[in-house]
Amino acid sequence: MDSADQKPQTQAGNGLVLHRMIAERERKHAPQQCAAAAAVEVSLERAAATALGRAAERLYKLPVYVEKVELSPVSLSELPELLPERALLAVVEAPRDRLGMMAICPALLTSLIEMQALGRLTTRKPVPRRATRTDATISADFVNLLLAELGRELGGRAGCPAFADFRYATYLDDPRPLALVLDDTPMARLSLRFRIGPTGKRDGHLTMALPVLAAAERAGATPATHALAPPGAATPAPPPEPVAPPDLTAAVQDAPIRLFGVLCRRSFSLGALRELGAGALLPLGPNVLDEARLETGSGQLVARGRLGEAEGYHAIRLARRTTGEADAPIPGTADDGLIGDIDHHDPFRPGAGVTALRA
Repeated sequence: MDSADQKPQTQAGNGLVLHRMIAERERKHAPQQCAAAAAVEVSLERAAATALGRAAERLYKLPVYVEKVELSPVSLSELPELLPERALLAVVEAPRDRLGMMAICPALLTSLIEMQALGRLTTRKPVPRRATRTDATISADFVNLLLAELGRELGGRAGCPAFADFRYATYLDDPRPLALVLDDTPMARLSLRFRIGPTGKRDGHLTMALPVLAAAERAGATPATHALAPPGAATPAPPPEPVAPPDLTAAVQDAPIRLFGVLCRRSFSLGALRELGAGALLPLGPNVLDEARLETGSGQLVARGRLGEAEGYHAIRLARRTTGEADAPIPGTADDGLIGDIDHHDPFRPGAGVTALRA
């Protein structure tokens, strides 16, 4: 065998040795990696279980035994399919106009009500029913305390939302309006399955979905730095606050103003208007639910928002107005010029006479 044949065999042998060394190293490190992943999973489950147990114990002396914890990203479109059936949907809010939700199953809701009203759990099986405003009021303290405990146990963990920033805002008894209430932003879903009561005779399920901030947003703004004063220098006294001259601001602020929610506007011919009757369908333009307007009686635009539902009523969730946003003129309302055209000719003004009408 010549040297040309020996060279490929040598290279192949070296490759086999290298693959064998890599496989041996991966085999040695595999238990450590599995142990680290298991430790993270156990830590997450233990922290969430501790938060739920502490909140239930502190408020209602109610023991819960967590069996399963899941933390995963979720989209707004798939969220309604992951909620418990007939659950109370508590809408929670945080600074920066962030909204999330917490779904409380009927078994847990019934247990909270029984512990608050009777001080014990009954033997009756919880009956699934539509959640009411009273149910939401009773469980609001539990929602707030659970979020605070989750923030204490899971604060700063990668992939977890800022639980402690959220507080109870309102409730929904139907998951369908969630697409209108919540923003379609990256969200994290925390699901807990547990048993309720000293003997664990009830199965509970609690799911929450909260928006997750990016790393830059989580860090927040950096506080401004100030020049250091020389040692021993006296701290200058703050200037006295100027005394505002008396004006009518306070009285004007208390003046009642009637606002109108406008979904959209349509123009009709007189013939089409006369044909309208009971049962007639008026087609609306696209995206009208996202372009609702809040106006004064004279048609002045106050805010824009999205039509939704809150506490069983139709509601408009206001949106921030962008800088420089111009109000579109509305015929017959804001641009009437009720005083500015007082010197103009008006044939319908009292005293104009027949001559003005003929002109």
